[in-house]
Amino acid sequence: MTAPALVAREITVRYGGVRAVSNVTLEVPEGKIIGLIGPNGAGKTTLVDAITGFVPCDGRVEIAGEDVTRLKPHARARRGLGRTWQAVELFDDLSVAENVAVAIGTPSPWATIKELFVKPTLEKARVGEALDSVGIGHLFDAMPTELSEGQRKLVGIARAFAGSPRVVCLDEPAAGLDTTETHELGMQLRGLTSGGTSMLLIDHDIGFVFGACDHVVVVEFGTVIAEGPPHEIYANERVIEAYLGSSAIPTEDPGARR
Repeated sequence: MTAPALVAREITVRYGGVRAVSNVTLEVPEGKIIGLIGPNGAGKTTLVDAITGFVPCDGRVEIAGEDVTRLKPHARARRGLGRTWQAVELFDDLSVAENVAVAIGTPSPWATIKELFVKPTLEKARVGEALDSVGIGHLFDAMPTELSEGQRKLVGIARAFAGSPRVVCLDEPAAGLDTTETHELGMQLRGLTSGGTSMLLIDHDIGFVFGACDHVVVVEFGTVIAEGPPHEIYANERVIEAYLGSSAIPTEDPGARR
């Protein structure tokens, strides 16, 4: 049986005497998108920070069955764990392609020597594929200062996929995108799962989350209050009361459109 792409077991994050995340367990199966939703301050980004190694935590993190709990963020990235950030920081003096290329690392001295001959062609192809995967291949040679906020966000997402990660944690990827861009991003992310990439997706756009995800986990005050397929979360009274509210529920179940 294939191990899940990502497993977080009983993750707890403390800041002094406050538990920002308390005993959260979740799995991201191979080729699936798992949504993580909850009100502001629920601990969603803190959980991703713990999973990716940016904050200390209790519990266990596994990538494809390998325990990476004690590894630093860069070492987890080399094991196939990518992420995006809410705030996209691009190098404004580099082109879009060059910004994405910085995510393609060189793992060893031998690979460095080898890539002296093949790297330019290989890197250009991989960068182009990453940009195409989020629908901005036409911006290959553009400069960040020429981009809209939504396009800058998409460059950050492309950068996360450029290194061919096994699983990517996406933190508010639809923030700054308009309705059309958000819908297209959802379809593009679904397409990426067909190539084997798995994702943990945080976003406040419920229609986007329910439409893109296979399974949704809901957190409140750092604990899981519900999880299940989108249509179950859509109708979960506790979730509606704690987070969604009647005005936040679309008139049509977004998950039914997939």
